[in-house]
Amino acid sequence: MLTASNGKITRNAPRFRAAVFTAVAVASTLTGCSVPTDTGQEPAAESGNAFGHVHGIGISPATGAAFAATHAGVFELPPLDADTVRAGDLEGPIAGRAQDTMGFTMSGDTMFGSGHPDPAEGPVLSPPNLGLITSRDNASTWEAISLRGRTDFHDLAVAQDGNKTRIYGYDESAGTVSISQDGGSTWAARASLALRDLSVDPTMPSTVYATTADGLAVSTDSAQTFALVPGAPPLYLLDSLDDKAGGLIGVTVDGTVWLQSGTEPWTSTGSVEGETEALTYAATPVSRLVVANGRGIMASDDLGKTWRDLVLN
Repeated sequence: MLTASNGKITRNAPRFRAAVFTAVAVASTLTGCSVPTDTGQEPAAESGNAFGHVHGIGISPATGAAFAATHAGVFELPPLDADTVRAGDLEGPIAGRAQDTMGFTMSGDTMFGSGHPDPAEGPVLSPPNLGLITSRDNASTWEAISLRGRTDFHDLAVAQDGNKTRIYGYDESAGTVSISQDGGSTWAARASLALRDLSVDPTMPSTVYATTADGLAVSTDSAQTFALVPGAPPLYLLDSLDDKAGGLIGVTVDGTVWLQSGTEPWTSTGSVEGETEALTYAATPVSRLVVANGRGIMASDDLGKTWRDLVLN
């Protein structure tokens, strides 16, 4: 249950509702990764699946190129109109770098990431956390921005706030949402809550949404406090819908896709099979919803009504 305490949202003894997250879903996927090893990194990907777990997906608004951030590195995905490929046949990871990219998002053509370093790269970090990293060349190279060796953000949400880049990061180990208002150089801890996914309103960067076991929550004060959204579906993953008009698109645990456009009411636009691991939406250069699940990676150009396989595991 979400409650307010000292200006923050905290969680009482967990009472997960089956309509939102099943006990299995919470135990296995709430953090977006499998149980860490002694080094803080995940076990190796299963044979036949080049990705391992897909933590996040990003789409370039300029070119439409799509990327999957995974346990085994960042991969570029086939175009929407390309033939379906097997995960084992997909080229990558980009630059041969097998970093475990946990939190991942794109703002324009800049990638923002976090997670754990490629085991083959040095120096050894203790704890093995990348902090905030960015790439401006489609994951060929990465720049360490802040919190290196300290923080592993499991989710990131980015918006432009005037001439500044505002970033929200969820530190799952601390259970805290932090905010940077200077592109990631400095951070301030804000609300404490257990969440699965974050999305910032691009039209109002002080508004950020979080999916929780109690339902969809929203903060209108830059993540200082959160309150449940009345009448919202129990979303598991979500993304902002439109950079100009606002709105949200997301998916529930049972695979139902929900849309809230501008000030319109929520409507179901389709469904996707299986348990969704990652989701992203891009309005430009073409409307495209992309999800990852145990089957692979699929894309929809009609808001979830129909789907096309991009990558099959």
